[in-house]
Amino acid sequence: MIDIGTHKGPEGLERLFREIQTVLAHKKRVVVAIAGLPGAGKTCLVKRFVRLGFGNIHRKDIQVIDDNTIYSTRFWRLQWEKIRLEKESSRSFLDSTEAKVIFFSNWIPSRFLAFADIYVILKLSEEERVNRLKRRERKAPEKFLVQKAKDVIPVEEPFACPRVMTLVNHSGGIYRWHCIWAVRRLFSCLKPDTGKTTPVL
Repeated sequence: MIDIGTHKGPEGLERLFREIQTVLAHKKRVVVAIAGLPGAGKTCLVKRFVRLGFGNIHRKDIQVIDDNTIYSTRFWRLQWEKIRLEKESSRSFLDSTEAKVIFFSNWIPSRFLAFADIYVILKLSEEERVNRLKRRERKAPEKFLVQKAKDVIPVEEPFACPRVMTLVNHSGGIYRWHCIWAVRRLFSCLKPDTGKTTPVL
């Protein structure tokens, strides 16, 4: 397993994007497993992938599965569909999709997946994680205490993954990164095709 290291915010997304492109150079599909403690921001992160795409990868080429829920959208409002995913059948299920990139996020992705091409550990400062959990579970204090107590992300075997990286969550910078790439994709679609190539200087 190759440890890609720890990367923060936009820099981390850019590194993940390059790793995805590397895998896509020799595979038709890449599976990215995103793990993180409760409150680390997994769902918020992958919902942005659904709405805004990822790098130069259009959202139609992306499938997001978060806590066994498939998210999709035609414009902005999210639609969702619950699925039942078993570890033994996960490979055949993922192979059945037409997406180029599959993001699978869960506290323990290896509980449902037997493999992934890239394993991302999403981190957030403990103070901010606890504050997020308080807001999320304000009506269920018992659940807040259970989620807060989780401090380890286990890996349930068998689970194969050649690349692993840690992404330090930074919501503001990450959102700007997505918006910049969305604008780039828009301009690339509007740019007329002259049939000429631009020389590399």
